[in-house]
Amino acid sequence: MRHAQIPKVLILGQGVLGGDVLDFLLQGDVPLDIVVGARMEEKALHRVNLARYTAMNLGRSRPVDIIRIDLMNVEATAEAIDRIKPDIIFNATTLHSWWVITKLPLDAFRKLDEARGGIWTPMHQVLIRRLMKAVRMANCGAAVVNASYPDVVNAALAAEGLAPTVGIGNIANAVPGLRLAAAHMLSVDPSSIEVRFFAQHYLSYRMPSTGGTDGAPYHLTVYANGLEIPRDEIDHDVLFSLVAGPFRRVKGLAGQSVTASSATAMLLALARRSGEVVHAPGPLGLVGGYPVRVSQSGLLIDLPAKLTLDDAIDINRQCQRFDGIESVDDDGTVRFTERSVGVLRDVLGYSCASYGPDECEACAQELAGRFAAYAEANGMQGTIAA
Repeated sequence: MRHAQIPKVLILGQGVLGGDVLDFLLQGDVPLDIVVGARMEEKALHRVNLARYTAMNLGRSRPVDIIRIDLMNVEATAEAIDRIKPDIIFNATTLHSWWVITKLPLDAFRKLDEARGGIWTPMHQVLIRRLMKAVRMANCGAAVVNASYPDVVNAALAAEGLAPTVGIGNIANAVPGLRLAAAHMLSVDPSSIEVRFFAQHYLSYRMPSTGGTDGAPYHLTVYANGLEIPRDEIDHDVLFSLVAGPFRRVKGLAGQSVTASSATAMLLALARRSGEVVHAPGPLGLVGGYPVRVSQSGLLIDLPAKLTLDDAIDINRQCQRFDGIESVDDDGTVRFTERSVGVLRDVLGYSCASYGPDECEACAQELAGRFAAYAEANGMQGTIAA
């Protein structure tokens, strides 16, 4: 990052998440030079202006540059990155936004959701893979923050030397609820509570909804006023039930601000490099989610005293099976669980037990077509585009 200069952030994508993150950044007080990259410049201009209007109502005003970037064109993207010279790149693009299947009729949604979130991995991998190729082609040293299923995608890309720096959301989205519930149990102010939470995407969305883990492994250490709370003094079953009970939040698209704020927290941590800890998925090309300390020297997994990094990685590898991912191999091959493969075969007529890095685009194209046919057959209303 360029010293003594305002950090430059390139935001790619102006959908729901990218737009919300832009809102938060423009409304904040951290000086940033912001550039938005999008395929449709006029649409992006309208969203940027909405964000600027909102910020001005709150007494904030700063310019935002807009540049046309089509991530499918690696060479042109590399040229744009070289011109912009960003310090931080935030990827908010995907071929399949998580909320798309929620627009299906309920019965159709439930049948498909049994395959779990991991089955969409190739559709999440395509654009960030092309972006990372462009970043390498431009010899750009920017920190790349990936919002597209980073729990798995970042690890798959690591095999090609294309791993983004870190992800956002997922595990981070569960942390505020844990802090509120722990503060309630310990009768202290939430600001005095810190946690170190290790878990894959599956548990981070399942536990706040059901109050349980379904047997998925995790690690959680709770601190109050800087002191670790012994495990026998804070019952995790009670804690999780509180997260899904009195501290339950609005979910779905209406609750997207939690993901956007977690993304903003990571972007600001990377801009400041002051040593703060932010929970995030996919740091340093690892599977699953971790607490990450962000400093001038880089990113470091912030481990509690009784947990090794190998143990933390193993927890996430086991946890990802609950999300339909059997493994991410050293060569970047993504393998799905038999159960998820069976659901996709029965529901969509799509059969894919595994795929390698070079196969992700063909797999994504076929999966998109199968889903489109399923959505149409089930009378899904509105667009199915991500």
